[in-house]
Amino acid sequence: MRNDYRKGVSQAVFARYLNVSKDSVSQWERGEKHPAGPALKLLSLVEKKGLNAIT
Repeated sequence: MRNDYRKGVSQAVFARYLNVSKDSVSQWERGEKHPAGPALKLLSLVEKKGLNAIT
């Protein structure tokens, strides 16, 4: 996952928006893990419509 989805928002805040841990966001950005389930759907929405779509 690219970190440009966060648009200047910290990993901790972005994680709260997605209801996941900060460590999960960090692992996604490093390519260690991939988002799944509801987080993946929310990330898809952010990609299409921007971060404001979930805030």
